[in-house]
Amino acid sequence: MSFSATEAAFEGFRVVRRHPLTALFWGLAYLVVFLAMFGLGGSQWAAIMAAAETIEQSSDPSPDDLMVLMQAYAELFVWLVPLGLAVGAVLSAAVARSVLRPEESRWGYIRFGMDELRVLAVTVVIGLIVGLLSGVLFAVVSRLVGAGLASGQAVMFLLALIVALGAIALVIWLSVKFSLAVPMTLDRRKISVVESFSATKGQFWPLLGMAIIALVMSFIVSILGGIISAGTDLTTGGIAGLASMDGLSTLDVLAQGWPAILVWSVVNALLSALQLAVLYAPFSAAWMGLRNR
Repeated sequence: MSFSATEAAFEGFRVVRRHPLTALFWGLAYLVVFLAMFGLGGSQWAAIMAAAETIEQSSDPSPDDLMVLMQAYAELFVWLVPLGLAVGAVLSAAVARSVLRPEESRWGYIRFGMDELRVLAVTVVIGLIVGLLSGVLFAVVSRLVGAGLASGQAVMFLLALIVALGAIALVIWLSVKFSLAVPMTLDRRKISVVESFSATKGQFWPLLGMAIIALVMSFIVSILGGIISAGTDLTTGGIAGLASMDGLSTLDVLAQGWPAILVWSVVNALLSALQLAVLYAPFSAAWMGLRNR
């Protein structure tokens, strides 16, 4: 048994159409994350906006300007990454559940249990594998480019290009091979990382095509979201206005910038919920078509 890539690619829209409140529950989950992000790190966001504004206004940003921006992001990500992983696992499981167990629609398919812990473990394992491999490969590319600049040999730049293209191809291949791990883990109620390789055998190109269609749909949603955000930014000034609050405490940032923060969080929470369905549901639909193969 196989699956239709074009049919599966639009599964996210069908999930929202079947249960419109699902997107609302997922949006509320994102809203909690965004409000926590500003509530706990308002001063860091003000620093990020200020650093980004400095770089944007400079025709030739200095390494120090870039370092300030990176340091501001690093201070925020120390606690934001664990929170994002946890909420991401809950929502990824909810998306898979909406396709594979549609009868469990209570609370927008959101649960807190062993399914979510297994999905979190799978997400971390895959992230480490792909992330570490990507880091090693692109470190090799950087060394080759550095060697080319030092020696002036064009062959080093050619070699760096070949390795870079190979690295990108390998990351895409691994991403497709791991793409069914989350829905399989939720469906089988056991961690299924290696099994995803077997399940995707002979299905690489259909899965890749499905992912590309889903990405295009997500891009369209993002454009529509950008239009909406532009309108709300005109009203509240947007979070870019936090740049003027650099140096203030988090409480002061929240006291002065709460209208922009609240509107930005609500709009982006709803858009993120729709993009979540558009991007993740197709892989659960693909697994549903392949699991009896």
